[in-house]
Amino acid sequence: QLTVMPPAKRTASARRSTKTASAKSSPRAPRANAPSSPSTTSTTSNWFFTRHDAVALYVPNLIGYARIACAAYACAVAFDDIYAFFAFYLLSFVCDELDGRFARKFNQCSEFGRVLDMVTDRLATCALLMILAMEYREWYLACIALASLDVASHWFHTYVYVFIGADGHKDLSPSSNWLLRTYYTNRIFMGFCCTCVEVFYMTAHVLKSAPDTAPTFFYYIFRIAATGFVVKQIANVSQLIAAVKTLMEIDRVGM
Repeated sequence: QLTVMPPAKRTASARRSTKTASAKSSPRAPRANAPSSPSTTSTTSNWFFTRHDAVALYVPNLIGYARIACAAYACAVAFDDIYAFFAFYLLSFVCDELDGRFARKFNQCSEFGRVLDMVTDRLATCALLMILAMEYREWYLACIALASLDVASHWFHTYVYVFIGADGHKDLSPSSNWLLRTYYTNRIFMGFCCTCVEVFYMTAHVLKSAPDTAPTFFYYIFRIAATGFVVKQIANVSQLIAAVKTLMEIDRVGM
């Protein structure tokens, strides 16, 4: 025997069922004054350390500006305070190592940063060679030749790899010179050579400016750095020759 629910109670029960089903099926709207989620707040507060539109304010680029300032100050006091020169140029060189690390860490690699880094490299090296040319008058032609080789080899090399669409001047093909492949793929070898060149020039300046008062360890550093300096110049010559050959081959193919 069926028991029929009174109309009033049946309507109220149906109403409760409808409300329950509606609440389950539709998401609850957030309250107007609800706090932001931790992930959103973290992203907003850490925008500076991620990839953003203000490329000029990327962390590695800011380090690059600091590097330029340190190198400029070092050159400004080169003949007045040789130890301040050494300290600030060394700090500039440390910045050269840090900018790449922070660019990779924060995903802030940029074409502007690449060019800024390479141009600063070339200008800083040329500035050191100008200082040495003023001190070592008998070697001024050698200083001019070294500056010319440094600029020409990197310019030709970079132009070739931009022309063929490589991802930067460090992206070498397997057919490249073995010394260049080792130089650009082995960060330890590359760092050793670059460090030796800068230290060789800096210690040469210190030893010439203060031959009687310079600490003895500068002489040992100078001799050790000479090895990497020679290897770097050989790499520069190889780089220049390889780039010139590649450009000529491009011209022959285009005929």
